[in-house]
Amino acid sequence: MKAKKIVKASLAVALFAAAVLLCIDSASMNVNSVPSSATATNGCEKVDFDLTRMNPTVRMTHVYRLASSPTEFSGKTFRISGMFLTRVDKEDGKRYFGCLMSDPGGCSCCAPGGVLEFIPRECYVWPTNFPPSESRITVTGRLKMFDIGPQEQSLTIPRLVDADISWEAK
Repeated sequence: MKAKKIVKASLAVALFAAAVLLCIDSASMNVNSVPSSATATNGCEKVDFDLTRMNPTVRMTHVYRLASSPTEFSGKTFRISGMFLTRVDKEDGKRYFGCLMSDPGGCSCCAPGGVLEFIPRECYVWPTNFPPSESRITVTGRLKMFDIGPQEQSLTIPRLVDADISWEAK
């Protein structure tokens, strides 16, 4: 009886280890390569990274790379999807928009993707042509780096600029 339990436990551990190694191996593929050509188009606009069409492992890898080395992607066009978030800064009264890219890897062992802030094209007027809060959206825009905070303590953050937003009406 004990031998059967040990064999079952060993098999479960081996399968789990194999799954983790496969996830790590897949996530490390193409980590250092930045695509030089467009993966999709948005009308006439070239989209360099369409995270909405990537498999979960590749999407997770690009989100990680974007979070760890955002300047590497400055000027590139991204298409992302997730939950629409908005907030008003209490200090300056300015409204900010974001897209929560949750679970980019589709794997519960991995961290969430986080929020990528975006600045909509001028044709968007709050709240007239914006989705309801927490709606599922797709955002396409060019990544640009911004310095925030006092000059001696500034922080550089990425934002999608000139962004187009699409969502399904409920």
